[in-house]
Amino acid sequence: MRNPLSKRVQIDVSLSRPKSARDEFPRLCVFGVVPFDSPVISQVAPHASIRRSASRVEGPYVEQVRLSSHLQAAFLPSLAQKSRLYDSLSSILDSGAPEVDFILARIPGRNPWDLAEPDVVGMFVPYMNINQGSVCLFPDAGGPWPRSITSNEEYSDFDDRIRRLRQALQAYAVHLSDNFQIGLMDLPYSYKRMVDPIFASEWPEVFHSLQGSDVGLCSWAGSFLQLRRHGWRSPASTLAGYVSSRTDLLTQSLIGHQIALGRGRNVIENRAVQLGAPAELPISPIVEENSIVLSIDKNKAQARVLSEMTCRRPMLEWSVPVLRTVKAIHQSLTRAAELFVFRPVQDIEAVALQSALELVLTPYYNLGIIVGSDGSGAPEVTAAALPDYAEPMLSADLSAQIRPWCQSISLRVMVKSGSQPVIEEV
Repeated sequence: MRNPLSKRVQIDVSLSRPKSARDEFPRLCVFGVVPFDSPVISQVAPHASIRRSASRVEGPYVEQVRLSSHLQAAFLPSLAQKSRLYDSLSSILDSGAPEVDFILARIPGRNPWDLAEPDVVGMFVPYMNINQGSVCLFPDAGGPWPRSITSNEEYSDFDDRIRRLRQALQAYAVHLSDNFQIGLMDLPYSYKRMVDPIFASEWPEVFHSLQGSDVGLCSWAGSFLQLRRHGWRSPASTLAGYVSSRTDLLTQSLIGHQIALGRGRNVIENRAVQLGAPAELPISPIVEENSIVLSIDKNKAQARVLSEMTCRRPMLEWSVPVLRTVKAIHQSLTRAAELFVFRPVQDIEAVALQSALELVLTPYYNLGIIVGSDGSGAPEVTAAALPDYAEPMLSADLSAQIRPWCQSISLRVMVKSGSQPVIEEV
């Protein structure tokens, strides 16, 4: 009789299916450029496909896929190709997100860090328009990335990364603003620059050149050993995964929150420090004031949020929770105003517009998130019909204050006949 234990057993390990419906809008979208000859995920794993380009796969192609398993990272470029897309999926899932949408473009001759090129931006913009209100992550905006955060690189490599990051910020600034989105990117880290006191005076100029978009720049801090273990990862991916997993954090500060990092690299204890490396790498106060810094715990595989400032002007006023709250309010106001696009420009419709906007703001007011411009009472909303012969429209003005940051906002909602509502700051 044949030994039953000798019988071969074949186990079929299939890729995980998305945990949400295909028509459900994602909270987080990762934008990246993959090698032209890499696998098309929507073909290899059709169940993960959300939407894809109408063009043929043989040419420029873009697809949106919903990934929820570490195994699916095998389809993404890694640090071997100087890309952080592979590790971004792992970091996002390790930080608590159940799934994430990757929007991947493949164009002949383009590298993962060519995110600011016009043809790449043109392929991503329609997908940004579809996924309004989501957090947009660009892990390779400052690439190409080294294999280690403490790699011995020339100063010119760091300058090139800052230049590419600046170009990416400028390329997507308008689209993030139009679609009520906040972007997250990695601030290039140079071990030489961080320990060189001469460069400390250059940080203000660097951050001044990076201002002007709704993007948060993320960076690591911590001991030399922990940065060797985890610093090669994308800090923006870690924060993005945590934010997308917490539906209760729209208006709450992130400072002090602990985020899981997953397993890091194996590093020999103390050898590097004994050879002359500092036990704790310094971080410039200017970096902490103008970006999002995640400090890696000395003993655990987790990071604590030290700061949460974005690049939106004026500097030092727009933190991540403030910006996300204001964008959520903008999006709600726009949705309410869209109902009046084909309404006649009459006083009665102006009153109806005012009532609709007040109704949208009521939940925020009941939660104590938004109050009147003087810090008390309900937000002030006024509306009027402007029957101009050339350009008739319904117009509404809003004055309020966002708590608990006491951030004042003054908005004007303009609804022109047959056109998309426009919201301007006044």
